[in-house]
Amino acid sequence: MSEYFQFKQFNVFHDKSSMKVGTDAVLLGAYLSLVDAENILEIGMGSGLISLIAAQKSEANIMAIDIHENSVIQAQENFDLSPWAERLNAEFISIQDFSKTKQIKYDCIFSNPPFFENDLKSDNKDRNIARHNDYLSPLEFILSAKILLQTKGILSIILPKIEGEQFIKLALENGYYLKRKILIYPKTSKSANRIIFDLCFYPVETVMESLVIRKENNDYSQEYRELTKDFYLAF
Repeated sequence: MSEYFQFKQFNVFHDKSSMKVGTDAVLLGAYLSLVDAENILEIGMGSGLISLIAAQKSEANIMAIDIHENSVIQAQENFDLSPWAERLNAEFISIQDFSKTKQIKYDCIFSNPPFFENDLKSDNKDRNIARHNDYLSPLEFILSAKILLQTKGILSIILPKIEGEQFIKLALENGYYLKRKILIYPKTSKSANRIIFDLCFYPVETVMESLVIRKENNDYSQEYRELTKDFYLAF
């Protein structure tokens, strides 16, 4: 039997995907601001988890794209098994090529993108595609999303803290504004190791937030439980 992860309203099979189900995807999905969103795009969907969370949270039509073919196949299978199959679609295409079609503008674009720019790569080619940015530089990402995002749309990203700060700086240099920034702390005693941030095209005062995932005894914090309670079975 294929390995899968069970959520409250859907299951995610991830044995074929380049990246497995993880905390980052759930965090980004839970924090997505999707009020009045009609058309949503996910860049690099992996197993399709974040798109499934977005479908649960909204009434929007969702397109998810990836350059790893088996991930696309599995994401579409997960979409088809979900309660929102008619609103979810996966496509095997790069964001660079997808942006050239300019078929539609999106109210929300989100991604848990490749980010290990300087790290040593593993022997697993699929994992390298998912975790390294040889196939998609931050600037290519920023410029491609700029073509596809509505004037009042939001681009939402989760990245490790250092790479996230670099991405934000580059985005601000290319016409974006920082709408929201959320620092993610694994524990209160540790430094933030992830950033979730929302970018837009209009001047706005940045909303600063933070989240601690676990208490010092390793139990999940109440704020993390509250954030993810609509998705995790355990909460």
